[in-house]
This record gives sequence, C-alpha cells and structure tokens, in this order.
Amino acid sequence: MMEGDYHVGRILDTIKELGADDNTIVVFASDNGPYGEAAREFGNQGTPDMGNSGPFRGELGEATEGSIRTAAIIRWPGGGQPNTTSYAMFSIMDFLPTFAHIIGGTMPSDRPIDGVDQSDVFLGNRGMRNRESLLSFIGGDLVAVRWKQWRMYFTDVHPTGIGPQRQPGIFSTSAPMAGYPTGYNIEMDPTKTSSLQVYSAG
Repeated sequence: MMEGDYHVGRILDTIKELGADDNTIVVFASDNGPYGEAAREFGNQGTPDMGNSGPFRGELGEATEGSIRTAAIIRWPGGGQPNTTSYAMFSIMDFLPTFAHIIGGTMPSDRPIDGVDQSDVFLGNRGMRNRESLLSFIGGDLVAVRWKQWRMYFTDVHPTGIGPQRQPGIFSTSAPMAGYPTGYNIEMDPTKTSSLQVYSAG
C-alpha cells in the first residue's frame, strides 16, 4: 500500500507540474483479485502476504467474484459527480469506448468492440449503466456468465491442493461440472452462500 501510494503520488505530482491536472482523467484499478495461492505456482514460496478477497470467494486465475470483482478509483477534476460511488457492472474493456466518448472520439467500425460506453457511470448518473452482461473466460473456455444480477458457472471452481496440483488454478482452464451449471443472485448473495441449480426445460 505504501509503495503504491508513493508511485501514484509521483504520477499525480507530475501531471500537476505539466499543467494538465484539470483535464486529465486518472484511473487506479486492478484487473483481478489477490495473488493468493497462485503465488505458489510461480515458485514464490513463503510469500508473507498473498492478498485477501474479503468476503468474496476466489483469487487470481479464477472466474469467481473474489477474482474479477475489483475496486477502481477514478479522478476527474471538473467532470462527473465528486465523492460518489457506483456498483454498476463495469469491465476494464469499457474504458476504451467510454474515454472515446468523453473526448469526442469515434470507435473503429471495422472490428468487434467488446467494451461499451459507460460515460453515464463516469458522470455520476445514478441507475444508468450500459452493460447488462459479462462473459468470463479462462484461456479459451467460457467458464461463467453474468446477466444483470444473475451469475452462472459452467465449471466447478473449488480449488484443492497446493502449487501446480491446485485446481482449477492459474494454469488450468476448467474443472468438469458435476451436473448442471450453478447460478447465484450475486446482488442478494455476493458471497455465494446459496446456489441455484439450473435445469434444462426440455
């Protein structure tokens, strides 16, 4: 924390020295949850602090809430609503189209763009969000999907063992699902204590 604060402080000081303080958006975000047990798979035996995902299950290399639900701090002097928070579903992929909209740019039309414009979230328009779904891949495998408040898992994510034997782990893409996919209402049950079994209609 101290080291991160030091380096972010140097960046902010430099932006101010350049006279760009009032027209620069600064984003401090993480793309995944804590390092956790995955540290051992990279040979970092005895790492004193492997992070903590708080009440959420999962860590780096998985598709659970503890792995993909991360905090982001956005500093935008003169833009948006100060001292506000949002729990809108937001992907790092959304930064590109959002920033393009804010600066009056256009997105390329000759290729698929996975991100969506979330400038309403940046502007503090409560209740406004343009993303209702999110696909989670590990490698080439689709392992989970979220739609609104519902999140469904297509693989079992119950790590066992340590080091390279840990499953699913950072180097394993899936663990076979024993039965039907498992779903959760993650707005009512963010820690996933009550699962909903998903059955085929026919």
